[in-house]
Amino acid sequence: MKSGRVHWLFALTLILGFACGGRCQSPDGQSQGQQPAASQDNGPAPQPGETVIVPKKKAGEPTPVPEKKPEKINPKDVFTISTATNLVNLDVLVTDKDGSPISKLAKENFKVLDDGVPQTISNFGTAAAPITVCMLIEFSSRSWAHLYLALEYSYQFLNFIQPQDWIAVVEYDMKPHILTDFTQDRGTVRAALDTLRIPGFEEANFFDALSYAIDRMKDIPGRKAIIPVVGGAGSRMMGLNGIDTFSKITYEDMLKIAKSSDTPVYPITTLEYMDVRNPYGGGMSYVQSETQLKYIAQYSGGQAYFPRFEAEIPSDYQQIAQQLRTEYSLAFIPSNPVKDGKYHKLTVQLVDSDGSPLRIVNEKGKAVKYRLSARDGYYAPKS
Repeated sequence: MKSGRVHWLFALTLILGFACGGRCQSPDGQSQGQQPAASQDNGPAPQPGETVIVPKKKAGEPTPVPEKKPEKINPKDVFTISTATNLVNLDVLVTDKDGSPISKLAKENFKVLDDGVPQTISNFGTAAAPITVCMLIEFSSRSWAHLYLALEYSYQFLNFIQPQDWIAVVEYDMKPHILTDFTQDRGTVRAALDTLRIPGFEEANFFDALSYAIDRMKDIPGRKAIIPVVGGAGSRMMGLNGIDTFSKITYEDMLKIAKSSDTPVYPITTLEYMDVRNPYGGGMSYVQSETQLKYIAQYSGGQAYFPRFEAEIPSDYQQIAQQLRTEYSLAFIPSNPVKDGKYHKLTVQLVDSDGSPLRIVNEKGKAVKYRLSARDGYYAPKS
């Protein structure tokens, strides 16, 4: 009897198991026949009644910081800090009557006046340094003779480039075009000049092109210069006069730009050469062009060159290179800190230990006449 009851209970258990279909759960919430899900990072989940041990943090071990969501920034709450310096940089060239640089002068030999007020020179340098030059070449068809000379002038300058120098070539007619940006490769400069063969326009907007070159040079440190190779004047039959045809920038604007720039301009022009050989004569147009170039060079701290013969060209370029490498670099903070945006006149003098005008002599003890070249002034920042 007991055996039959056991068999009946066993059969009932099987029937109930098939009826559940595996969906019956244990008291702990897990389906029967399934294993508890293991933690991905911390190993198997603890069993009921099991003691959990939290490991102690080791000494010096950083406490993990929960990752924060990036904060949203209100553009109105963002502030910018701008700094400005009143330091005025001034490159001074001292040459003899022949244009050869005079070296071995000391800081105490220079006296700088800002609107007539003596200034304290804070920075002073005399070491020869590499140069950065932008050659600005007029490439117009108003004069084929000028075109030949302009290219000849430009190729001559390659003889005075040193391996550490940087050179860029820009040609202009109606507007400037960069043939090669600053490079130390003489072959690249020559290849750029080789592309100047057939000009497309008679116009030569010199003032616009020079303003463009000055703007590109403003952030370049060290010894730098712009060497414009300029024709100009043309002939009376062509009806072209002066060094500029119809730039948007006027001559007065160009003078102001030259004054405010720290890049000296060294124009070298075919005007004298063409004047000697032009059967129609340049007349007042040549005189006007030369005057404009002289003042632009003077206000920028450079010098204009007017070779009359081709034999003069190499010595002119050599002199320009020597002058750039042997300039005296001065700097001062104006004693008058006013930020009025006005133009301040600069004057540079050479003095001895007593403050008297400096007397320079040659090897034979004979007094040497000298000339100082520096920019005429600067524009103070405007508050």
